[in-house]
Amino acid sequence: MLKSIFSNTLALVLLMSFMIFVTNCSSNSSAEPEDNIDPTISCVSNINETIEATENGTEITYTAPTGSDDQPGAVTTQIEGLASGEIFPIGTTTNTFQVKDAAGNLATCSFDVVITRNAPSSSAPYFIGEDPTPPGESWTRVESLSDEFDDDSFDNSKWLNTDPGRWVGRPPGLFKQNTMTEADGHLKLTAYELAAPEVVNGNTFTHAGSYIGSKTAAQVGYYFECKMKANKTFMSSTFWLINHRNEGSGCDRRVTELDIQECVGQINTSASWAQQFDEAIHSNTHSRQADCTSTPTGTEGGNAPLGTKAWAEYHVYGAWWKSATEIEFYLDGKKVYTVTPKANFDLPMYMRMVVETYDWNPVPSDGGMIGRTEEERTTSYDWVRTWELK
Repeated sequence: MLKSIFSNTLALVLLMSFMIFVTNCSSNSSAEPEDNIDPTISCVSNINETIEATENGTEITYTAPTGSDDQPGAVTTQIEGLASGEIFPIGTTTNTFQVKDAAGNLATCSFDVVITRNAPSSSAPYFIGEDPTPPGESWTRVESLSDEFDDDSFDNSKWLNTDPGRWVGRPPGLFKQNTMTEADGHLKLTAYELAAPEVVNGNTFTHAGSYIGSKTAAQVGYYFECKMKANKTFMSSTFWLINHRNEGSGCDRRVTELDIQECVGQINTSASWAQQFDEAIHSNTHSRQADCTSTPTGTEGGNAPLGTKAWAEYHVYGAWWKSATEIEFYLDGKKVYTVTPKANFDLPMYMRMVVETYDWNPVPSDGGMIGRTEEERTTSYDWVRTWELK
């Protein structure tokens, strides 16, 4: 009996030893070393480039990184951004490269290409891309309709700060001289709620707005542009031109108005057509109050998105009064649309920078100024420039 138990135990031990031997042989014969080491890759430093105001982008070359690994077979690819030698646009382009080794381990690196555009020159109109200047002609600055607002002193030789004999404002917004300041290189028009309602010409006013008008009239052929940031209230931020009706006679006794930009900072209406009025350029040409029935009346205009809220940053708004029948509109140096007015636009017009109330965008229930900082209540003009061809 004892002999039988011993024999069985010995057989079991031998069987287990054989199985362990076979398993070890099998494992050792097919195993490969495990790759736990990630590849490495290193990118160049960020690249910063400044280009002219009239350019959209520039070619950038850089040394593309190549990843490495302790084992052969690593592959490097670009997974984000633009390749070296391509045209990089204005703003920040992030370029990301990835290296992958034979075992599937990954590593990445990134760098930014930052393209900054110079400010528009004060010696020429701001055009990006195709220059519309006719061959053989050049632009000359019209000083009486231009201002850099950089001397902290309002130029009374060029501009009117309110003109109550002509227009006091659209109720409930009353034009007030104290809404205007010139400081820090800007013309600032700051709206506010009146301490108490005021009655002028039988109308009740509750808010203070601004009216800045040129003393000199503009002519057909001029190009107008301003760099403006809108206020953040329900009141308007504008840049436009209008004639003086009483200066005309016969069939020229009429009103022509050229609105280059009209916007608001807060929309307080449900009208569908007004829902983009805080984030677009809105332009119009108006013909109205004509003495002659043969003179067409009506409105033609256009609009284009800003890409931001009008109060979020400065934009350059421009219009070329190219002829009596053609006006080209520009946003940040690029032409966005062309308008043919209902009637000939051939009468001299005066420039306006106005903060007013619109009857279609009523005053909010809280007055619209509560919680607004002075900056948020301010329409700011960096500069205004007018040009004529010579």
